[in-house]
Amino acid sequence: MAPIEKAENALNRRIDRIQAALREAEPETARRFLIQSLVVCIGIGEALKDYVRMIGQYAQGRHGELKPTHDTLTAQHADLLKSGHELLERLKASPADRAIRKEIEIVQRNMAAIQRTLRRGANALQREVAPSIAMIDKLAESVRRLGEADQRDALKRVIKMIVGHARELYLAQPTLEAKDIIDPAAWEKSAGSEINEATDFYEAYARAGYRTILALDVMTMAVSQTPPRTAEEAIHRANESAAARVKAITARLTTS
Repeated sequence: MAPIEKAENALNRRIDRIQAALREAEPETARRFLIQSLVVCIGIGEALKDYVRMIGQYAQGRHGELKPTHDTLTAQHADLLKSGHELLERLKASPADRAIRKEIEIVQRNMAAIQRTLRRGANALQREVAPSIAMIDKLAESVRRLGEADQRDALKRVIKMIVGHARELYLAQPTLEAKDIIDPAAWEKSAGSEINEATDFYEAYARAGYRTILALDVMTMAVSQTPPRTAEEAIHRANESAAARVKAITARLTTS
């Protein structure tokens, strides 16, 4: 089973447990925290899918930008190949003709240069998407751990892992001008304080889950067409995105 499938299964099992607890919960505060936990579990699953989807959109967009140049070079290569065949036929008729041999050498060099340029373009695209793709399985493993967490310390460890993933992505993504977007110590301290201040485990879980959504949204921005330029911008946009996501999920649950 792929890591992302394991993550989805862990979240679904957590959702089932929350729904079972909701059926038995009586105090309004207990129900509120359970509902918040349910919402963030759904939100985490959606945010992880959005991250994967954004990688695909980014790759398609860059491929579209490179395609005109690729097509032009491919056409030039085809023309050179045709010219080379014609020169070879002429050489067969005049094996001692040095001028023809010289022309063949020039065609071969030009074809090799085009091939190198095409390879560089393909390799550049691969380098651009490699860090974000490599992060999918790491994120999925962390999300799985969050789905299975039953203690506050486990929640803190998961947050530390996910924040580390975000930091690693921003440092590794070659297309980003702003690298110093994630301050792991600040993120972990803030999340740890929120988890410690929670009145029960499910409030702590909801807070950790919301922090996870924020981190996933910040990582999704890294592979978007408009990555954040500052840490402040990243936090602001992530908060807006996460708040909108939670609001939409809550509305769906309320009307279902």
